[in-house]
Amino acid sequence: MWKYELGTVADLADNTPTKGKWKTRVLKAIHSYWSDQIDSLTPLYSTLFFLRQDKYVPGKILPLLSLEYTARESERLKTKVRLLTGTYMLQTKRKNFNQYNINPTCQMCGEENETAEHFVLKCSALHSVRQLIMVDIERQWEAITETSFNTLPVDEQHYILINSWPTLKTFMKTHLSTEFHEFEKHCGRLLYGLDRTRQLLLVTNASQRPPRTKHKKTKEGHNS
Repeated sequence: MWKYELGTVADLADNTPTKGKWKTRVLKAIHSYWSDQIDSLTPLYSTLFFLRQDKYVPGKILPLLSLEYTARESERLKTKVRLLTGTYMLQTKRKNFNQYNINPTCQMCGEENETAEHFVLKCSALHSVRQLIMVDIERQWEAITETSFNTLPVDEQHYILINSWPTLKTFMKTHLSTEFHEFEKHCGRLLYGLDRTRQLLLVTNASQRPPRTKHKKTKEGHNS
């Protein structure tokens, strides 16, 4: 009662609402409370970045994927969810959560720090995979919005590829539409393809590194 500012028991005893009015009052109070909580806490959590508080409406559906997906697409979903929640283990993430001195530079291209944006849109080592699927994404985006995907800022492109509905809902009536499903399918293909290629490249690069040599001690106790 106190938490949601619903008054006191004495207030209700003196002025008891009907069942319908009380239900409406409680739901409104709960939505209002948690909406304020989410708005105030979202900026403090990097993993809630894709919630986009300006797009969030309590009680309304915020679909993170198309509901019409196949078994193949459900397998691809793992990569998207990890990127969406900030748990995909890139070099910058390893540096922040590892006790050792980890180099945040991308291990595949060596050009800049391996952030999620770099991984999804910039890494030159993944260009061949990205280029093929981005053609389908750009075509579907133009069919829905009648605008060019390439004209969007890079950070907005990144956000849309991870969580497209908050942006696409201004162009479509429902998240159940075929157009949304097609766009999400291509996004899933892209993220999954990037993940698979990244894992293969990391394994290949690791196997090509020279083995570490052990320092031998001489009789005098010095390293040879």
